[in-house]
Amino acid sequence: MVRFLLALCVVVTHSPGSTIFGFTMMNGITAVQCFYVISGFLITMILNERPEYQSLGNFYLSRYLRLWPVYILVAGLTLFFFQQPTFFSQLPALVNWPTYVWVLFSNLTILFQDWFVFLKFNNGSLSFTPAFEALTGPQPYWFELIPQAWTLGIELTFYAIAPFVCRRWWGAVGLLLFGLCVRLVVGMYIPTNGAWLYRFAPSEMMMFGAGAVAYFVGTIVCPRLPRTTVALGSIAILCFIYLSFCDDSALNPMFEGLSGGGTSYKLKLVNYPVLLLLACTVPALFYVTRNIRLDRMLGEMSYPIYISHIFVFSLINTYLPASWQKGNALYVLSVIIVSCGMVIFITAPIDRYRRHLSSPAPLVLGTKVPA
Repeated sequence: MVRFLLALCVVVTHSPGSTIFGFTMMNGITAVQCFYVISGFLITMILNERPEYQSLGNFYLSRYLRLWPVYILVAGLTLFFFQQPTFFSQLPALVNWPTYVWVLFSNLTILFQDWFVFLKFNNGSLSFTPAFEALTGPQPYWFELIPQAWTLGIELTFYAIAPFVCRRWWGAVGLLLFGLCVRLVVGMYIPTNGAWLYRFAPSEMMMFGAGAVAYFVGTIVCPRLPRTTVALGSIAILCFIYLSFCDDSALNPMFEGLSGGGTSYKLKLVNYPVLLLLACTVPALFYVTRNIRLDRMLGEMSYPIYISHIFVFSLINTYLPASWQKGNALYVLSVIIVSCGMVIFITAPIDRYRRHLSSPAPLVLGTKVPA
């Protein structure tokens, strides 16, 4: 349920006027960082409780298959419907062949998608830029087939290091502190927000680290205090249902008694109380929902929703009359329907193969978890 709502927050954030039926939802920045916390928790859990993931090959293959099939379908459809002239005419005229190959490689594999906003075109080559939003003319980020896939680049960075830092509590704490230190340095020495706000992978390791630390705390607390855990998880679910339907204008008054009104300028964090609430309650959330099939199904839809929503919006905006687009209801409903189809015809078959890499052994915090 929580992952589904967070995905909807991103969808609505990217809709015209950032509304649905005139209502706004929690901003996409906070929703994305909440996903990082949840990912840190789940990945740490499977690394510690799935013996087959002692094999780096099994772990990396399983995680990549979790992301790539849905991604490449949406990327391919985007290229076919909207981006053929861009990739086969405009891009080759702008860059040299190594740069062209790199852009194509990243779009095909997901790798380095988060780098696009830190690079600029310089005489046909790529060079570093600290503020992509200040650039004019065609830039690398124009050539991402799925613009929001930069988050997957950050996710893959976490996957790459997770087996080495998330198997012990002190590794998880180290990841959290590393990300915290990076965010402090960025907050002190980089005046602009832009890409540094929540697209810089080293600073986002704080979110993954928070989720990883939450797992180790949960293994101690949840089995010993099951009733308290259920109560906390149930309250947390209600809180996130409410918070998901609150935009910044509603959240800020709630946090007005806090320093920065819920925004930490030193850490470049928006709505940090929401992130803190999730980090403190994610073990209880999982404990409460671990046997609820509907929650599992909704959670499975969150990734396809996130990956497909801009493509679906482009289709609607291009091919359907404007009168059909009022209120964004058709857009949001279409995203959900498309995502259901991808879960049934892509995610489910791939997961049947991925199960060969994982065992059905029960986990400490629950009976089953997406491998």
